[in-house]
Amino acid sequence: MRCCLLCFFILICASCHSPSTSEVNRIGIHLSKDSQTVCISGLEYAVLREMKQDSLTQENWQGIFPVYRMPADTDMKDLQPEQPGTYQITDSLLTFKPDTVFKKQQQYFARFYGNGTNFSTANLIRSKSNLKGQSFTEVIFRF
Repeated sequence: MRCCLLCFFILICASCHSPSTSEVNRIGIHLSKDSQTVCISGLEYAVLREMKQDSLTQENWQGIFPVYRMPADTDMKDLQPEQPGTYQITDSLLTFKPDTVFKKQQQYFARFYGNGTNFSTANLIRSKSNLKGQSFTEVIFRF
């Protein structure tokens, strides 16, 4: 009897494991070596391939992965316009290169609006909501 209860308890604990926590740690936003492009890594190859084949405009790219200039008053951070630039997909990276060079002694921040914490093909298909209404990953850069 104890063995059955122990097996049942272990089964319940194993089913409560959430794989989405590993997805959060897998996505990374970083600067390139020359500090002129912002890269996001850790996305599924299938998702990137679909995004590359899809005819997304610059506005759509900015809705998924915008880069902003940090204002002096950080309370106004959410009201900043996106930095203009170009987006490219290469292998397993999504990169953003600004139209104007990043200024020295200035802070910028990049946001990635993934589908909650798990940005995968299956979740993109299941989701019918706007990506901007979701949670985001944010990284601040100083030049």
